[in-house]
Amino acid sequence: MKKVMRNNQGFSILEVVVVLAVLGALAAMLSPVVFRYIDDANRSRTQSDVNTIAAAIQQQYKDTGRWPSYKTGTSKLSPTAADDAVILTSNGCAGAPAAFGASGAACDTTKPEFDSGATWGTATSLAGSLTDQLVKNTPAYTRWKGPYLDAVPPVDAWGRSYVVNIGKTDPSDATPEIVVVLSAGANGVIKTVANSVATAGNLVVGGDDVVARVK
Repeated sequence: MKKVMRNNQGFSILEVVVVLAVLGALAAMLSPVVFRYIDDANRSRTQSDVNTIAAAIQQQYKDTGRWPSYKTGTSKLSPTAADDAVILTSNGCAGAPAAFGASGAACDTTKPEFDSGATWGTATSLAGSLTDQLVKNTPAYTRWKGPYLDAVPPVDAWGRSYVVNIGKTDPSDATPEIVVVLSAGANGVIKTVANSVATAGNLVVGGDDVVARVK
């Protein structure tokens, strides 16, 4: 019986180089598809979250007749005082509002940045908690029928807080702004303009922000 001869020397250097070249070519072709799929999945998940938060805010408004925000005076329809929140965030600043750009345990440590053109958000604006408003009813509002969410999604697909523009929401305000829920997207910088005076009442979505308009 003939014996089968085997090559015990393994792969040659040339064979290894050819295999690596083929694998490299396949990776180069597949990488854009994979990254595009991941980006689409992240945006889809984040869009679902902002839509959910927007629907909860809309329902609270229907029940209570006011947009959610931490306000020092319970009779006020919109934030006006220096210690009222004009921004709500999904992850932090529970209780009395704190400066959006401040640091510390009481503030939002996963907040996105604001582009200079996004005039409704500044480092000195006070930020309140979406959880307080939609889940806990803090401060207490009459006719509140929540919780409107079991839990507020804490961060978007890129690990940053969802932000709500809630300042100047009273229709009688001389310079009303648009109520909008948004994620800063992959770049982490909010570029959307929600100041209706600057945009003639139109919401201008900027950059790669993921947005749901409430009002």
